[in-house]
Amino acid sequence: MPSDDPQPSVTKAPSRWEWLFSQGLGVLCGQATVLLLAVGSIVFTATRDGASAMIGMDDIRGFFSPPSPVHIWFYLLVPVLGLYGLNTLLATYRSVVRKWQAGARFAQAYAPSVIHLAFLFSLVAHLIGGLGSGETGQVLIGPDWSELDKGRQARLSDLKVERLPDGGMKQVWATVETRDAQGKLATSTVSYNGPLSSGLGSDLFLLIRPGAVNVVELQQQRQEPLQDQASCEVVLDGVCQLGELQVEFLYLEATNRGASTGLARLRVSKQAGGPSDAFWLAPGQTRKLRDGSILSLKRIATRPAILLRGRHAPGNPWALLASLLLGLGLLMMWRRFIPVRSGTREKTEAPA
Repeated sequence: MPSDDPQPSVTKAPSRWEWLFSQGLGVLCGQATVLLLAVGSIVFTATRDGASAMIGMDDIRGFFSPPSPVHIWFYLLVPVLGLYGLNTLLATYRSVVRKWQAGARFAQAYAPSVIHLAFLFSLVAHLIGGLGSGETGQVLIGPDWSELDKGRQARLSDLKVERLPDGGMKQVWATVETRDAQGKLATSTVSYNGPLSSGLGSDLFLLIRPGAVNVVELQQQRQEPLQDQASCEVVLDGVCQLGELQVEFLYLEATNRGASTGLARLRVSKQAGGPSDAFWLAPGQTRKLRDGSILSLKRIATRPAILLRGRHAPGNPWALLASLLLGLGLLMMWRRFIPVRSGTREKTEAPA
């Protein structure tokens, strides 16, 4: 990737280290990288169910737990890429210094250097991602708020499924509403190719499959006249506020006629941590509570939900920076729309 500059060098490295700055070393490292990656693809295919079974695409720790002789290609690739990155950094620095001291002040002259920086940041992204990536667990998102991470919550507001002619799922679009620790709301669309993302892509929730969750619809009737009825809907393992009461949906015991005709285990308390009553209710049944009000279970139903897989990918922000630098470098090489300066003289190429 690095290229020699024909201009004389003002700051020349000692001769014994000159090879680190050479274009030949960059070409040699690039060819060795391609060769080792080609060997690695063959090894992966042959050992997918063996030595490579625990290796993820963005997690290099599997190569060392435990080390395996079949992955010698990777152990050679690490120092090759390290040398490649050092050569690129040193050669790019020398090129920039030479051009600046020679009086080059136009953007196009430094475009290759920006592209070289993009390459270096992409190596950093692979290193950080490979050492720091990991699974953070699965979470089921339904119509009620569910915990995500770092104080965030999410709930499903809409779900659309596109199916193949044979009934299989082709694509899923889930509209997910998120709420951070400060209560700020945001809406995102999650699909098989579009995860729920935060932190510039460093924290991801990837769609596994759509599904459903069980919910109970509850109603509280007070005996006082002119008192409005309170109602709520709560998912399994969730909590809802019913007037001054908290109601937890603990367990569902389905019958042979399905969950909608089963028994719901509920726990009602005046406040979190206070005295509570736990009991079973079936659809259509009622129970008198301690405060004298009547709790009725209107029905047991199912609601759409999605199952997400959490993953921490700290290399993604660095990869984003690398892609932005690459785009900037390519833009700087586009003469047609960029003024070209040489010393004090300015030239702008006329459009074709």
